[in-house]
Amino acid sequence: MKKPDFELAPAGEVQPTIDSRRRFLCGCGACGLAISAAGLAQLGAATRAEAAAGGKVLRVGHLPAGCVQHLLLAKARGLFEKAGLNVVLTQFNGPSESLQALVADKLDLIHGPWTTTVAAYAEGTRDLRIIGGSGQAGIELVARKGSVKNVQEFLAAAGKGLRVGTLRLDTLELVGYGTMSKGGKSYADYKMTFFPSMVGMGEALSSGAVDVCTLAQPYAETVVRASGGTYLADSNTVWGPEAADCVVTAKEATSKAQADALRTYLRVLAESARWSAGNYEAAVDTLQPIYGAARPILAAALRRQVPNPVISTAGVQGLRTGVKYLIELGYFKDVSIDNVLDLRHQPA
Repeated sequence: MKKPDFELAPAGEVQPTIDSRRRFLCGCGACGLAISAAGLAQLGAATRAEAAAGGKVLRVGHLPAGCVQHLLLAKARGLFEKAGLNVVLTQFNGPSESLQALVADKLDLIHGPWTTTVAAYAEGTRDLRIIGGSGQAGIELVARKGSVKNVQEFLAAAGKGLRVGTLRLDTLELVGYGTMSKGGKSYADYKMTFFPSMVGMGEALSSGAVDVCTLAQPYAETVVRASGGTYLADSNTVWGPEAADCVVTAKEATSKAQADALRTYLRVLAESARWSAGNYEAAVDTLQPIYGAARPILAAALRRQVPNPVISTAGVQGLRTGVKYLIELGYFKDVSIDNVLDLRHQPA
């Protein structure tokens, strides 16, 4: 028998399996937007220029997502070359792949969902450290046209058969579950479907197979525009304010041995984010040929998922809230975000 593409959760029952703990799926919009061939060529040319200048090499893995817009912008504008770094980028289709490369010492850093790092730490990979932020507010709770129109209606629909889709053990799951939990609801109050990919959820929302689902930018903007959907909540409203959805992760040994390079890297990311905020249209013009997306969709999506290169005190508290939801869901019992944070390299 063919295995179904999704899992229907029994009412009132949340039972994470070992397999679900190891599936880190599409957490930062990985299925939503691919770097174009022309974009990869442009970034490759920047890397060759950095190498020719003799920059310190940092091997960085990332997803094709909006949460790395300031990273790609820094490459395209030559900021790493000016700072004396040679940042060698590798694009991955999912966060589990980039995490495996980091653990195997094939990378120095990765940009990915913080849930991936925390879950891997909880399973025994205790040398992982979150050293900085990457994206913010880009994880969305979206309703189809003709369904609920806001969070109040979403909560009021509890117990009435509202169909909700999400991914297991992911920042996407936390936006949906956290919205429920804050309103005194749980999975038992909705008809839940757990999908293997974000794209499958977007298609299900557009076809009317689910009423509400969780999506990441910029794919979320594509689905909302195509289907006339409505944004209900995002990661900022669930575990914010200043809620990181995507972070920079390194191994503890790298954090110690390459402290100067990491400080420079994070400083460049912050500089790139500041420039983008003050020159947004120019930033989109630079990024559009890299992402290869329609400019109106890209411009709207990157406004919703903004760079978050420095995790603030408020941001740390938000991550603690997010971990609380993972504990409520039964994924682990005794892990704190503070076990994983190493923010000493961040710019002030």
